[in-house]
Amino acid sequence: MKKEVLLTPGPSQVPHRVAAAGAAPIMHHRTAEFGEIFARAVAGMKKVYGTEGDVFIIASSGSGAMEMAVVNALSPGDRVVVGNTGKFGERFAQMCRVYGVEVVELVREWGKIVTPEEMDEVLTKEKDIKAVFITYSETSTGIMHPLAELGEVIDRHGALFIVDAVSGLGGLEMKMDEWKVDMVAAGSQKALMLPPGLSFLGVRGEKAWKAVEESKIPKYYYDLKKYRKSMQKSGDTPFTIPVTLVISLDESLKMMFEEGLESIYERHKKMAAATRAGVKALGLKLFSEHLSYVETVLEVPEGMDGKKLSSLITNKYGCRVAGGQDAYKGKIVRIAHMGYVTHHDVLLAISALEMSLKELGHDFELGTGVRAAEEVFLS
Repeated sequence: MKKEVLLTPGPSQVPHRVAAAGAAPIMHHRTAEFGEIFARAVAGMKKVYGTEGDVFIIASSGSGAMEMAVVNALSPGDRVVVGNTGKFGERFAQMCRVYGVEVVELVREWGKIVTPEEMDEVLTKEKDIKAVFITYSETSTGIMHPLAELGEVIDRHGALFIVDAVSGLGGLEMKMDEWKVDMVAAGSQKALMLPPGLSFLGVRGEKAWKAVEESKIPKYYYDLKKYRKSMQKSGDTPFTIPVTLVISLDESLKMMFEEGLESIYERHKKMAAATRAGVKALGLKLFSEHLSYVETVLEVPEGMDGKKLSSLITNKYGCRVAGGQDAYKGKIVRIAHMGYVTHHDVLLAISALEMSLKELGHDFELGTGVRAAEEVFLS
């Protein structure tokens, strides 16, 4: 018999309550009954975003919300700064270039971040920067950017601050208004404990909406003005939304508020600390000094087959994790602890890692990593 626990950085585990809610009989998306659910979901997402501004629910992957931000905030010929610290920062840069936007790309070695000091230096040097794009939690490398500090710098220079929080929202603290973030893209299948299929875009304040009004990039489905008009007129979306996913979102938000957002963030910090304690106790290195609380990335021991390690953890010991991408294939292992994950899952992951390492000849005493993780949970 095979049983598998999903600990990849998306899709992530879906609670039974959320799955059951989405399995209810389908309802029409233009009814008062669904309208109440939709309004409740939007209000709940505003709390998660930490904003008094607008949050739009979109039928797309998280990349759709990222593109929605690009095509509504910019015009061809605009100059932007993009922090390329992994696959998804790179994606923001690619999206901007497709639409004729000039990109000042801050490429960092994987595992590194763009610091507030570096951002200040770039924005002082470069002129006429319309927007800055940053990935909050970069799942390809595991890093996390300090949004509050970056927001202060970017706001001082007058640029729009646009953030990809696809993997972070729901597991990491988000204070969109306080941190002066103008647009935040997110996705359903990560820390929000939902299947793939929904994305979200938060839009804050007059500066962001002025950019939307001035945007010259052609768009139809992703036209924010359509979404805003539909919300103001009838409290819904301009196009058909995945009804069952919105119902699931409503249930997921109920679960989140029952636990409490602050408790959720603390749980993610504790799981991250326990996972990293276990990894280091086994004599392994963490990939970055700037790791996010929703994911731990470890370096494969020198001389070991990283693809074989990931395969053993997943296929033999039942804990589905992710390997590296691009140049880091076979060199890193990514263990996600986001959303519907508790200490049970973390201990399983460390145990599976231990047994896989042992099979591949790594020298350590069995139980060392699990014990280190347990000590964190008991502290």
